Amino acid sequence: MVNLNNVYNYYSTQVLPSGGNQKAHSSNKSHKKDDLKTVYQNIVKQNTNSPLYKFTFSDNLQAYAIGIKEAAMALDNESDILSGEATNGFSEMKAVSSNENVAYARLREDASEDLPDDLTLQVNSLASEQTNIGYYMPSGELSFEPGNYSCGITVNDNAYTFHMNIYDNDTNIEIQRKLASAINDNDIGVHASIRNNRMDGTSALVLRSDDVGIPENRELIFSFDETYIDNDITSALGINRVDTSPSNAEFLINDTPHTSVSNRISLNHSMDIDLISVSDEPIHVGYVPDEDKLSDKISDFINSYNALVDLSKSENQHGASRLYHDITTVAKRHSDELSAAGIIINDDGHLMRTDADDLFSSSRIQTLFNDKISDFKKDLQKTTGKITLNPLDYVDKIVVTYPNTKGTYPNPYNPSKYSGLLFNDYR
Repeated sequence: MVNLNNVYNYYSTQVLPSGGNQKAHSSNKSHKKDDLKTVYQNIVKQNTNSPLYKFTFSDNLQAYAIGIKEAAMALDNESDILSGEATNGFSEMKAVSSNENVAYARLREDASEDLPDDLTLQVNSLASEQTNIGYYMPSGELSFEPGNYSCGITVNDNAYTFHMNIYDNDTNIEIQRKLASAINDNDIGVHASIRNNRMDGTSALVLRSDDVGIPENRELIFSFDETYIDNDITSALGINRVDTSPSNAEFLINDTPHTSVSNRISLNHSMDIDLISVSDEPIHVGYVPDEDKLSDKISDFINSYNALVDLSKSENQHGASRLYHDITTVAKRHSDELSAAGIIINDDGHLMRTDADDLFSSSRIQTLFNDKISDFKKDLQKTTGKITLNPLDYVDKIVVTYPNTKGTYPNPYNPSKYSGLLFNDYR
């Protein structure tokens, strides 16, 4: 009998060789209500003409049998993902623009199925920040009386006050730097910098808003109020002078005018488009298959296949050679189809990607794993189904009795030895 404690311990601790993950992928596969019943019926049908075997189970052999089943289910699940059965598969697209110097499009991670249709986009103007430029003052001189000074800035609805001391040995550029450092260190939504005019040795304090676009119910993003602050230095520095007012982005989507306070626009809460530059003519925004995601899925499939091959070499079992034969025969029989999709089989039975990048394309992969037209997918599904149905077919065993070939009397107890290996992952 199977030691169930060892089975449970296996599921909590055991991992497949070569870094394979037994359940990470198989658990993602959903099953219909009748799947469990169908599997049981297939087991009973198989045992109608199957001998009764005696098994001698060691802990390693139990783990090996479970590993075979899990690896086969993982491989079947990865092939279903590539065919589009387990997930959206090839409906997983990425958004692209015909000119990424004008706009960059991407789908959100939580994008809904209600994706916007392909569209044309023309950017007439970008949303811009507010810029204030102070007076150009002699950098090496002092234009202020020594004493205590303040500066009050209102950014959106938040008011900030900065204090500084001016001494006899200070210079104008040192004062500008002190205030710029105080503003930047407090992260108020305004960035301060110094602009130097080397021709006449002067410098000015420049303030730029972090935000872009015209704020609601206001014309400016930041402003100054000198009425409530003593010794306000704002006017003396000239930083209350607006050089560039904030503006909204203006663009056309399918020839319809739109505005935005940001250079990032969202469509249907599914696609984000970053406006980068003005365009003289419309550009196209649409969808193409996400080759990166597809490449990851191919790698997962190859890893699952190779994990099953590694299992067939990991035990000193006569049945292991039969497992190796069953799984590698599928790949060898369809080596031309695999090669056309950029996948080759090594001499040791492992699959690997070719170096020919031009072979990798969504259309070739889709053809390889299409249930309706791909003989490879059909053969692989048949083989993984056989392995999953009876993983103990690949371990050493002794025949106790042969079946009655004249009748059709299934032995309902025969499957019980390994039914737990089959049903653990069905929900």
